[in-house]
Parts: sequence; structure tokens; C-alpha cells
Amino acid sequence: MKRAVLMLLLALACAREDRASLQRRPLSPAPSSGWARLPLDADAQRQVQGAWIGDATGRSIPFLEAREGLWESRTLPMENLLTGKDEEGRPTVEFSLRLPEGWRVGEREHLRFDLELDGRAPWVAQVQAERQREGGGFITYEPPSPLHLYDLATSGSRRSLDLPWDGERYRLTLLASQGEAPRIRGLTARAETRPEALETELAMDGVLRPEPGRPRAWRLTLPDSQRVVGLDLLLTPPVAPLRPEIRIGEGPEAETGWSSSDLVWNLPALNTRSSRIAFAPVLAKTLTFTLPEGATPQRARLLVRRQTLIFPAEAGQAYALHLGGEAKPAPGSLGALPALRALTRTAPLSLGAAEPDDQGIPHREGADQRARPWMPWIAGLALLVLGGRCVAAVPAEPIDSVQPRSGTFARSCTSATAMRMTVMPRISRGPKASCRMRLPSSTATTGLR
Repeated sequence: MKRAVLMLLLALACAREDRASLQRRPLSPAPSSGWARLPLDADAQRQVQGAWIGDATGRSIPFLEAREGLWESRTLPMENLLTGKDEEGRPTVEFSLRLPEGWRVGEREHLRFDLELDGRAPWVAQVQAERQREGGGFITYEPPSPLHLYDLATSGSRRSLDLPWDGERYRLTLLASQGEAPRIRGLTARAETRPEALETELAMDGVLRPEPGRPRAWRLTLPDSQRVVGLDLLLTPPVAPLRPEIRIGEGPEAETGWSSSDLVWNLPALNTRSSRIAFAPVLAKTLTFTLPEGATPQRARLLVRRQTLIFPAEAGQAYALHLGGEAKPAPGSLGALPALRALTRTAPLSLGAAEPDDQGIPHREGADQRARPWMPWIAGLALLVLGGRCVAAVPAEPIDSVQPRSGTFARSCTSATAMRMTVMPRISRGPKASCRMRLPSSTATTGLR
């Protein structure tokens, strides 16, 4: 019995490998030498924990995930700064940037402008941005959604905006949407590369329903969990700027009071609206938002952005993304390199179809995980072994004499016959031990007291 228990424990101690979940996805097209970027799709995004990039021989290639702070930002001094009003009386500013030594236009993906504005709140102004390339005229920048600056007193303000760094000279004009557009007194510029510059943003429709038991609240649900970075909320007009209360997730683990400085509104009479609310990336399936009384959603979509992996590629090499197992470490750290240069100029790689991976590292199921379902059986076997040893260790002791006593249970006992009693342990489920007495079959008795 003891040997059987030891064999069972030994078998459970052996870790089991599961290779069924391993898959590799080839990258295409073949990259040229330099930094390569790989946007993940929905399936790869869900398995990014444990993902690694390998070459054709299975050697692990170091990579980075695009994130804030990966590229050093730099403040750029202004040159030829002109402020005032255009021919239509709208506040405007025109300027160029002085570049650090060795830099060129587009050294970072974005320029972040912080404007010094002088106006009487409340006001909302749409920004018309133009940039001029060398040897050409000004070209108007057309963003996916209008750019707005505003000051709504206690409701919040915004005085900064981001533009792509693709021009030599810039011109910004403020178009009043509400109140009077403020005067531009000055501004500062900072060159940045932000992760969203390398990622494709998707607006995903979900199921929008009123939240039961919560007036003025709506729940937006996607089929699967996604890396959500914002909410595209179009309100039924007319509605002035407001800030919805956002709750991400559901149940006790839902996160409330998600912070965002973005306001949304819809004022067709003034030809202005804003619907985008951005927040830090979070893996989620459900989002709930609450609006003030009188405001209702006309359309709601979750903004999803997949992560991008960045790695040094060699021309002529074939690469693949390995998923579903343990990460294969690559020596060193790319984070110790100087700041990366612009990456948006290179075409991103794409993921191919999944195929079996004979180079992957499967998850190893530890002995503690495998043994958990068998623990009651192991405990029972151990108790049986210990019980057998107790029986063998306790000898039977003779009793020289038993004095007969009168009573209701026993009338007499034969004194000439030697009586033997053996104490047998009995395995009990309770916390107290119990024993029972066994009399030899040759002993004649009518009872004991």
C-alpha cells in the first residue's frame, strides 16, 4: 500500500506539457533592414502575454511594445512667430520650428502644441490647422474628427492639440463655435511619438441598451473583450458640452469614475459637434455611461486600438509571431538603445494564418495543479496506511481476572476463562478518536458492565 501511494505521488509530480495551443503566424512581407512594426489583430492581442518573435531557425528576436515614454520628447523653439487676426477677424498664429542639430522634419510622429489663450469663458473654438511644406503653399489638415479648444469654467478646459509633424511651417486659426474665440498670445511646441501614431484605431459597434435600475445610464457591450482606448458618443441634438460618467466592466470589479478631460456635444445650429472621449487603454468587453437629464445617445461605438510590436529586422530574413505558450526570452534589452526614430514611414507588417508551432514552448502544468483533484484520494490512502500500522503496533493484552458484578446488563462472568480484549482503531471523519473492543469467540459471557 505504501508503495502504491509513493508511485501515485511520483506520477503526479511529473509535469505535463500541452502543445495543442501552440501556434505560429508568419509575418509578411519580408522586411528590409531596420526597425519593423507589427500591429496585432484581435486574436493575437488576446494572447500577447507570452508572445515572442522568432526567425526561421526559432531564435528569439528582441522586441518592444509601443507605449508612452518609449521615445524621448523634445521641446522645439519657435521661429518667425506671428500672432493676430486673419482677414475675417479670427484669431490666428503662424510660425516655423527650429530643429535640434541632426534632426529633420518628422523626427517624431507628432507635434503637441500648448496655447496661451486670453478669452472670456465659456467659449468653444474649432481649430483650423494648416501646414506648409518646402516650396509649396499651405495645406489644410483634415483630422478624423474636428479639433476643438474650449474653456467652460468649472466644467473643464482644453488648450492643447496634437498635429502630425509633416510640415516646415504651421498656421492655426480659431473658429468660434460657442461664445467668442480667445486671443492667441503665444504657444509652445514639443515633438513626440505617441503609441497611437503606430496603431490603427477601429470604431466597433456593440449592443447598446439602457442599464436596468439606473436611470439615464446605458450599457454598450462587444461580442469579445478588446483593447478599448475610447468611446465615440454622438448625442441627439441639440446638446451643449458635457462630460459623461463612464464605468468600464461589469459587476463588483467594474471601474468607476474613469478619468477623461474630453467633453461631447452636438450643436447643428452652430455647425459644431464633438463625440470622442479618450482614456487609457484597457481590456474590456462592457462600458456603461451615464448622461445628465435630457441628454440621450444617438450612436455609441467603442474605439479599439491593437498594440504594435517593434523589432529590429534584417533584410532577407523570415519572421513569425509565436503564440499560445511560454515566452522565449531574447538576451538584452532594446530599451537601453537611444530614442527610436520615426516609424510611420515604414509600411507595417501583417500576420498570416495560424499554423502548428514545433518551435514553441508549451505551458507546463505544475504538480500542484495536477494533484489538486487527487488530494482526497491521496489523503484516504495515507489514512489507510497509517491505520494498518497502528493495528500492527498495538499487541493484545491478557486480562488475569474479571470480577463478576451484579446488574441489569450482566449477571455473571466465567472467571476461569481468560478474557482477551484487543483495542482496534477506527477511522473516523470527526475530530475525536474512537475505539471498539473485540472479544475472542471462545469467551463465554452474558454481558459486561
